[in-house]
Parts: sequence; C-alpha cells; structure tokens
Amino acid sequence: MFQALAIGLVVFLAGCIAVPSGSISNADSVGEQVQSRYDAIDRYEATVTKTVETGARTSSVDATVTVVKSEFTRVAYHSGPHAGTVRNTSTSGPSNVGPMLSTSIQPPSERQLPSYGALAAELVRTNNVTVERTTDLGERRAVVVSVVPDSTETTSPDDRVERRLWIDSERLIPLRIETTWTQSDGQTVTETVRYSNVTLGEQGTAQSTTESGGVGA
Repeated sequence: MFQALAIGLVVFLAGCIAVPSGSISNADSVGEQVQSRYDAIDRYEATVTKTVETGARTSSVDATVTVVKSEFTRVAYHSGPHAGTVRNTSTSGPSNVGPMLSTSIQPPSERQLPSYGALAAELVRTNNVTVERTTDLGERRAVVVSVVPDSTETTSPDDRVERRLWIDSERLIPLRIETTWTQSDGQTVTETVRYSNVTLGEQGTAQSTTESGGVGA
C-alpha cells in the first residue's frame, strides 16, 4: 500500500500553489505542471507515517519509502503489522497500477487514468480545489490546499472523498495529506499521511533533503 504514497504524491497538485489564494479551475494548466514536476524527479526517499482513525479506533504505520524511477520501490516498515520487513517492487517494466492518491480508498472517477498529470487535471475538473492559506509545518512553510468533491459531479457516496494537503511552498512536495470519507456503516474515516526527512534527486540538480516535524495547522 505504501507504494501509492511514494513518488506520485510528491507532485500532487504542485501546480496549484502558484495561485496565492482562492479557487483553482484551470485543470489543463495544473495537469501540465504536475506532470512536469513528476518527470523531473529521478529519486525520492522519505519517512512516511500513516495514521487511520475510524470512530474510537486508531492505527498507525511508519515506513521508509525509497523510489528510484524506472528501477525499484523499496518500503522498509518500522511499525505496524509488517514491522521489521522490507518489500521491494521492480518499476523497470510496464506497470498495470495507475496513479493513486490514497492508500485506503480511491473514488471510481479517479481510476484508470494514465498519469499523475491526468489525475491532477481530473481532480480540478471534478472537485472544488482551493488554496486556503499558508502556515508553518515544522520548520517548513506550507501552502494548504483543500480538495472537496463538486456536488454537481458527484454521483455516489464512493466519490465523496475529501482531502486537505500541506505542500512545501519552496520544493513543491507534500508534507502532510489528510483524506476523509464515510464508510457504508456511516462511520467517518480520517487517514493522515505525514512525510519527513524527504530526499529528492532531481534531473540536473544535486540531491537535497527536507526535514519536517509534521506539526501544524
């Protein structure tokens, strides 16, 4: 599941934060910027913490995720049911797994899209995407972006997935993502993913690292 948290999420809606505040509606422009950001990244590594709250129940998983594009994805689990194990997945050949934005749920409208640029553009077309504010998240300055389904586009409860993203304003990478949805039994689920110790290898640049405490409003 952590493969879905890796390099694709690094660039999700990076094109949005060029807007100082307010609603974002230019889907094609966002899609192009997101795809360009994704294409520029060769390597990604981060400590990823996922917490899921369902009613009174809370579960948490920590892992180090390493992605070398066109080579492999490695997930080393530090806590949770797979603690102490390492999973390696080759990414050198064609993949039948499309872009994803959540480890637990993905609305039907977001499936079967060919790239993260296409996915970002589709999200802008079918959601109310808003740059809410800027804030400090740990030692990083972050732009907060909300993604709420457009009621005119939503056809079923499965599509009612709401997201809020804290995006590093300098490096255009996510520091925290909250995803909320309602299960068939009526319970609300909140999944929070935090990224820290992020190292990027980008085309034509030296490798760089971002530390984030993952705390903020």
